Amino acid sequence: MYYQSLCEEKPVYKPALERWNQYKSIWIKHWPEFEKIYPSRFEKLYGPLDEEKVEEVKKLVQCGEFKNGFQRHICPDCGLTLIVPFTCKSRLCLSCARKRLFGWSFNLSCIMNTNLKHNHVTFTIPGTLSHILFERKYQPEQMITLAANVFRNMLISSAKLKGKEFQPGILATLHKSGNGLNSNPHVHLIGTREIIDTKTGEIIENVYMPYKKIRHVWKEAFLNHLVKQNILTEEESAALNNKFANGFHVFFQPIEGDANEVLFRTAEYIATGYFHNSQITAVDHVKKTVTFKYKSWVDRGTREKSFKTRTMDLYSFMGRMLFFLPEKNRKMIRYYGIYAHKLDEKIKKIETRTWAKAIENSFQKNPEVCPDCLKYMIKDTVYSFRADNVIKRLVKTHAIIGGYFKPNIIQVRSP
Repeated sequence: MYYQSLCEEKPVYKPALERWNQYKSIWIKHWPEFEKIYPSRFEKLYGPLDEEKVEEVKKLVQCGEFKNGFQRHICPDCGLTLIVPFTCKSRLCLSCARKRLFGWSFNLSCIMNTNLKHNHVTFTIPGTLSHILFERKYQPEQMITLAANVFRNMLISSAKLKGKEFQPGILATLHKSGNGLNSNPHVHLIGTREIIDTKTGEIIENVYMPYKKIRHVWKEAFLNHLVKQNILTEEESAALNNKFANGFHVFFQPIEGDANEVLFRTAEYIATGYFHNSQITAVDHVKKTVTFKYKSWVDRGTREKSFKTRTMDLYSFMGRMLFFLPEKNRKMIRYYGIYAHKLDEKIKKIETRTWAKAIENSFQKNPEVCPDCLKYMIKDTVYSFRADNVIKRLVKTHAIIGGYFKPNIIQVRSP
């Protein structure tokens, strides 16, 4: 089982021949100039523009180009051809990053036990502290394990249990920024409300979580962590402790509903990146500005979302996107407790089912089946050294209709 959108109406599937969007156009048009001005305008603020980030930009700019290779699907009856370009695998490419997260999320039931009850918990820090951490170049990824430990320890102590055999199930991730691309590191955590005795399999239910107390525990744990990391002095930690006497905000939201609802909400909270193509409403390449909408508020009771619009200098936008980019090979979604059990096996299974299943789930259509003949298409891989010639021949013999390459002359198979 995998999660699916709660919207019953499915859009029509139409293959995209070109991965173009307003976000990508920014990098194509303005990267050369941005690279020149970065040292003088942004290096002091965001750190050096290293080779790793430059490489991510280069991959993004070339994303979806046929010359880089593709998967080719050919109908054995009518010759209809579907071309699926390789993903660029750039962490800066919002389209490819979204696909990776979707591949993870639609098989989420391989990891989660939907028979258990779950909470969505957000661990936040005050803006004052966030500003200090930004200035001192703190690496906020450390917050994920810290928040997970606070959640587990509070749950275990509330149930008056002791021993490593008692474990909840936890998935957690870090967002370095808010929706408006402001520095605002916070942890999103999905945790079970029950505790499992991993030795006996017993489920301990009805564990009361002291919601007010956890705010103080989180504040104390995080400030102590920052002192140990030499990010704060003892005096600064004491001053922040006194200033925020009510603790650091920790928001709890129960995830209610059937198995599909639980999986969908978990994916929504955990697998959403820090920015998305659809947020951009306008790009002015002459004035060099980008306008985007962002979620400014969510009503705790109704879950209704409020949005604001922000117009930003285009180069500042590019600088922030690079600054908030997750580091290479750093796992941004972490698993703890029962959800970490046999994790490598589960992840391997998930990674084998991505593109085709994702399309089928979103559009109720298997993209590997010919839309005309309803026959399974034959798949092969065309690598970069052959790609240009294959596309040139295809364009001569096929017409592009609805995102597919359709033969100019209908092929008739011998009986």
